[in-house]
Amino acid sequence: MIKYQITKSDTKIYGEVTIPPTRPMSNKFLVIKVYKDANLPTGQGAEIGNEKIINQSIFKEGLKSKSGRTARAIRHIRAFINYFGGEWILSSSNILKDSTAGKIVALLQKYGLKVQFEERIGNPPFRLIGKNLKGKILRVEGSINSKMIEARLLIDPSLNSEEIIELKNFIISQGYSTMTLRALQFMGVNIDWREDEVLIEHQIFDGSELSIEADWSLASYWYEAVALADKGEIAIKGLKPESFQCDTAVKDLFTRLGVTTIIAENAIILNRKGRVTKQFEHNFKQHPDLAPAAMFACLALGIPFTISGIDYFHTKDPDRLDAIKAEFRKLGATINVQLENDVEVLKFDGKSKLKNLKVLECDSQNDHRVAMSLAPYAILGKRVIMNNARITSKSYPTFWDEIKKLGFEVTVLQ
Repeated sequence: MIKYQITKSDTKIYGEVTIPPTRPMSNKFLVIKVYKDANLPTGQGAEIGNEKIINQSIFKEGLKSKSGRTARAIRHIRAFINYFGGEWILSSSNILKDSTAGKIVALLQKYGLKVQFEERIGNPPFRLIGKNLKGKILRVEGSINSKMIEARLLIDPSLNSEEIIELKNFIISQGYSTMTLRALQFMGVNIDWREDEVLIEHQIFDGSELSIEADWSLASYWYEAVALADKGEIAIKGLKPESFQCDTAVKDLFTRLGVTTIIAENAIILNRKGRVTKQFEHNFKQHPDLAPAAMFACLALGIPFTISGIDYFHTKDPDRLDAIKAEFRKLGATINVQLENDVEVLKFDGKSKLKNLKVLECDSQNDHRVAMSLAPYAILGKRVIMNNARITSKSYPTFWDEIKKLGFEVTVLQ
């Protein structure tokens, strides 16, 4: 496991950083490109590391109770073959061991796919035989994860224009479904969005284009860094102020934490300027990926917070709330979780032992957003030692290169 040491010689921050394209929209773009068979502009996508994705527990517990990359990978196989139909040969890389391939086949068979081995039983490659999706109206249970909703939105617009999807029920991380809907609307799909249902006409007009913009959620860590500095200014390249990403809310969130945003021609500029709130309250339901940076910024500044809308945390593997609570405890801080009208509310009293600590022994908890939220603590004059620091490559492959541009020193310890 790679351990990094992050330090900074002063408490000021100045410089320029670049943010990669948004990963959720990059993934959506690939699906749109496949079913539309169009020459859409590709932009520059973030390269995700070739990590081991098979978690053995999924073969005992099944897909319904699992989240994370393993479950997504197997769901993608199922969704792909269900949509495209026909017969496909699925091979594997050295990541997918022979015994694991057999278990994946068994799991896919259990969930309704016709799969047979092409050569030796139990070993790849194997053949998948699929059928096209049928039915004019599809009801989707949205209370598990918005990603399942988004997958259906992206697949089904290729059906005829008389068919629709009706989406009901509470959607965790609803903002990301909204982002998908707006992308499809941009491409000419008629959409009627209401609070409790979404109606989509399945038609995409020829000649439509979709480009991929930078990820606003990744800006939250630079906002946090500026909030923690005594003085500072960071220019962020690649962001579009008039974006349909829900995470543009970061501009308003961090205004309360003393960071102002100036819109320039090809960038946004963050300034350490303005009053800091005495109590931070916010519902993150529409933009849960902004919560980690805001929570760690409040801890560093000693600002009590009351936060809700973090149901999405529990869909992550590992559970993001557990990961954040573990790192708060190391710093002598406590997050109290309360149920108010069946809604989970997080409360922090603003107290910690951070000021008395010179060395912060941190752990990413295998969560890229936790890692990127802890890194800016070096600007407080702390020596940050972080385990599994490279997990940041999941969403921001160049994060450590970018933070060095701002005067941070990053040393590999092992």
